[in-house]
Amino acid sequence: MPRKPRVSKEQFTKICERIADGEPLTRIADGQPGSEFPHWRTVLRHVQDSDEAHTEYRKARALQAEVLRDQILEIVERPLPDEPKLAMAEVNRRRLEADQKDKYVRQLAPLGLRNKAEDQANDGKVSGTITLKWDDGKTEGKK
Repeated sequence: MPRKPRVSKEQFTKICERIADGEPLTRIADGQPGSEFPHWRTVLRHVQDSDEAHTEYRKARALQAEVLRDQILEIVERPLPDEPKLAMAEVNRRRLEADQKDKYVRQLAPLGLRNKAEDQANDGKVSGTITLKWDDGKTEGKK
């Protein structure tokens, strides 16, 4: 007898949509009584067990990375306070927040939105020519 899935297809689709909107899984599936979703650990186990669920989850995470990129732009483009000390403090806070989100984006979707390497044709290898030239060390005109 086939085992009952830990997460229904409808639940998983809704979870992936909310992840793609930028919401963290731990907030979506907090496991509180009366919640429409199972606990986030159960969702992750479901992702591990099902290839189809893993594919959908990866797509949702790649979309989430795009949302985070937009949030980074919003952070950077917001106007600064008029007072110089407050402005400098705000710049540093924004830099920290933007750097943290950027690092997370690079972890979520290292290959971009479509999750494909740009140089797949070369199996990830880079080719080209490097030319090195040394000076022969001779100096003319010195005594």
